[in-house]
Amino acid sequence: MIFKRKARVLLLDDDPSMQRLVSSLLKREGYKVDVFLTGRDALRSIEVNDYDVLLLDLMMPHEGGMTVIRELRDKKPEMLERALVLSASSQSVIGTVKDEVAGVVKKPFEPPELLSAVRRVRESH
Repeated sequence: MIFKRKARVLLLDDDPSMQRLVSSLLKREGYKVDVFLTGRDALRSIEVNDYDVLLLDLMMPHEGGMTVIRELRDKKPEMLERALVLSASSQSVIGTVKDEVAGVVKKPFEPPELLSAVRRVRESH
């Protein structure tokens, strides 16, 4: 019997209700989810863990998704192909990164939209 490894997702978001929503959606689909409150903590985990998908909240008060994207540009640019930006930000803010990441999921989103985006990134790697 062949056992497939559970796909592992990093979630960076400072909103507890968004953390619960996204985590429960993904866990129900069989994903393992690691939740982080700061970009710094997320980056430390990226250094030692293999993530299939990164979900990054772009606008956070301290060290959000932009921090992670800037660091990955320099140190692990291939990881940007696994990054999905979660954002309610204006198009101009999203426009600064959308060409570098695998996709953008606009908040508020419908669960099938998020799951489809995560599945698409997961299957492309």
